[in-house]
Amino acid sequence: MKQDFIPILLASDINVYSMARAFHEEYNVKSIVLAKTTSGVINHSKIIEFRKIDNLDKQDIFLNTILNLYEELKKLNKKLILIGCADHYVRLIVSNKEQLKDKFVLPYTDLKTLNYIVLKESFYDLCEKNNIDYPKTFLYKKGDSLDFELDFSYPVILKPSDSVLYFQASFEGQYKVYTINDKEELDKTLKKIYEAGYKGNMIIQDRIPGYDNKMYDLHVFVGKNKKVQYMNLGNVLLEEHTPKGLGSNAATLTVYNEELMLKIKNLLESIGYEGWADCDLKYDERDQKIKIFEINIRQGRSHYRNTGSGYNVAKYIVDSYINNINQELLLVKEPYFWHVVPKKIVLDYVEDKEKLAIVKKLIKEGKVCHSLFYKKDKSLRRNIYLILRNINQFRKYKKYYKK
Repeated sequence: MKQDFIPILLASDINVYSMARAFHEEYNVKSIVLAKTTSGVINHSKIIEFRKIDNLDKQDIFLNTILNLYEELKKLNKKLILIGCADHYVRLIVSNKEQLKDKFVLPYTDLKTLNYIVLKESFYDLCEKNNIDYPKTFLYKKGDSLDFELDFSYPVILKPSDSVLYFQASFEGQYKVYTINDKEELDKTLKKIYEAGYKGNMIIQDRIPGYDNKMYDLHVFVGKNKKVQYMNLGNVLLEEHTPKGLGSNAATLTVYNEELMLKIKNLLESIGYEGWADCDLKYDERDQKIKIFEINIRQGRSHYRNTGSGYNVAKYIVDSYINNINQELLLVKEPYFWHVVPKKIVLDYVEDKEKLAIVKKLIKEGKVCHSLFYKKDKSLRRNIYLILRNINQFRKYKKYYKK
């Protein structure tokens, strides 16, 4: 079936490939991908037209590039769907919504609502109002004295309140999230971050004990009507363990928790959120509660688990923003296994035998998917890359994984 739209995706990682794959699977359409650099996961892909744009994350270059692209493509008389696959690109889209909204389909909320979610301090206020548990938290602002005490013990978690600003201040030894063992290490790390040029606040949190398999992520789609239409909760079996990949999902198992899902549904609807969202959470054995860390303002890195299990992420966007179809709320209950590392790594490194038994059963039943292996996107060079990537994953886990 001919489709009268073109997806335009920003970034070049697994998130981008998974979104391009979703559009291709559902609509047999090729996506245009814009990014500062390419990557192995999108190289040699038949479902992507890649365009390298230097400094695309800079406001003036971003806006000029997107407006020029519109002028190039408008003669095709097709709708243009603009999707950010990294936080900073979503912020750029939302910040320029007034200039873009008449030219592109923008499945996003406004800047005020986005900031409720992005800035951790305002986000935790929303959690309080909606009775959603989160870790004990201390807010550190640039210029504050380091002479402060925490009402929770070390080790603690340190992370930026504004991750977009934080990653603009690139420096050696930069982590997405830090585990800090004592006050001296905390002071040194804060100084290093601010000396690198970061100007936002830092969040210091109680470190919830437990390893990867205590983590959860919740994928949510909120339609143009500002109503939640879809929710899929995943138990993270394994994460990435490289410095900048720490906290990124490598394998998840779909699970169900209606009470938690409905609380987050109420939060998102209460602020008028729109589009895809990805919530990071962790189970705390000390009080038997699942606690939320943040909500990412985009589809999560592991979002192909939705498409792979029959709930295509691109279709939700097209139905709501182009076809004006409002889906009834769906809370996914069926178990499903997603991974982006070799199955053997999951079987070797996940220690929870009960969950591994479920994974093995799902694999046997064919209820499993991998984001990058797509039978309609094969070539010799791409196949070689994927084989080498798998081999490299074994090296990475051997080097960085600490039990």
